[in-house]
Amino acid sequence: MIATLTRRLRGGAAPGLESNAAALMLSSLATGLLGLVYWAVAERFFPTAVVGHASAVISTATMLASISCLSLGGAYQRFLPGAGRASGRLIVGGCALVGAVALLLGALFVLIGPTRTTLFPTTTEATVFPLMVCAFALYAITDPILIGLRLARTVAAKNIALSVLKIVPVIALAGTGSALALTGSWGVLALGITAVVLMRVLRATLPGRREVEPDLPPVRELWAFQGVFFTMSLVLTLTPLALPLIVMSTLGPEQNAYFNLAWTMCTALGLLRGAVGSSFVVEASSPGADRAHLLRRFVRMLGAVTAVSATGLALGGPLILWLVSPDYFHAAAGLVLVMALDAVVGAVVVVYFLLAQILRRLHLMLAVQCLVVAITIGGAALLVPRLELLGVGVATLTANMVALLVIALPLRRFVAEFTAAPTDARG
Repeated sequence: MIATLTRRLRGGAAPGLESNAAALMLSSLATGLLGLVYWAVAERFFPTAVVGHASAVISTATMLASISCLSLGGAYQRFLPGAGRASGRLIVGGCALVGAVALLLGALFVLIGPTRTTLFPTTTEATVFPLMVCAFALYAITDPILIGLRLARTVAAKNIALSVLKIVPVIALAGTGSALALTGSWGVLALGITAVVLMRVLRATLPGRREVEPDLPPVRELWAFQGVFFTMSLVLTLTPLALPLIVMSTLGPEQNAYFNLAWTMCTALGLLRGAVGSSFVVEASSPGADRAHLLRRFVRMLGAVTAVSATGLALGGPLILWLVSPDYFHAAAGLVLVMALDAVVGAVVVVYFLLAQILRRLHLMLAVQCLVVAITIGGAALLVPRLELLGVGVATLTANMVALLVIALPLRRFVAEFTAAPTDARG
């Protein structure tokens, strides 16, 4: 299945902002929709409490995997386009480091995590969890590697394959009634697909880069970028790690199942926006790029994606919740509507973040992200006991409104600098 999808997605237009962004948006859209299908199927074949438990384990493993990636994804997207013959060393070394850190963090969470007794009621689940974190981390770091190599279509093939295949064990293992059946099968498939894709793609891609001289900034600047970006990635993981735990500890596992389905839809919208942004970073970081022209194309594309996806979330989100179950609708429809509005505000903040990444002006970006995370988590902790799931949406929207006020003037300066500077002015 992976090979077939890869062959199909490799055809068509030459790589570029629109074609790569389209492939990444296809990946995000398909992943989001199939994610809804996955959890809807799980709800039909497993008790709601088991689904809520499994979703909490998977979200925790995903966030630990994100930390384990050490923000290398941003560095791959920003610098891999010009890495030349250094590409293989950067990729192999990065994957080895990510895998080792993931195993360590997974084991530490099992031993000292604040919710370990709730998430891992059996020894088997506790033992499997670090391996799951490792599988998710390697799966995640593969995406920015492929994007940096301008192989966005292979990203789509990889993610669609996992989204389809992981539904099969839900039905096949329904009789077990175990959360481990859901979480374990997901991890095994993620690791297998990652291994197949990396071996096939790197074997075909790296030889063509061996004769190309690396076009990278000095090592000191690379480490400075990596340090700030890593700190920011740690901050970013706090929100999706904390929110399910806040919901589950405050409202219980059934409410967390409702929250998980609604948040999956909201996250899919963010992934569409991120797909356009990733393609923009890679193209703007490539030698010879016309940055002013790219920015105009990017803003038009981002505006269209935001308008369509926010409207779709506002109109289709509540309908999907109702179709799954009226209980899901009554619990989470308000959250979905607020997050549709948040998507419009967040789009402007995303433009600032992407320009800061390309220009390597990351310190204010880090401060703004810390502020957003603090308001989101703190607001959710205060509001969820009073407003239930709607409190998460209100906290998130408030955080992005504050961020918009902070970055308004810096964004204007960034646009002027970005459009005036040559491609390699900042490395």
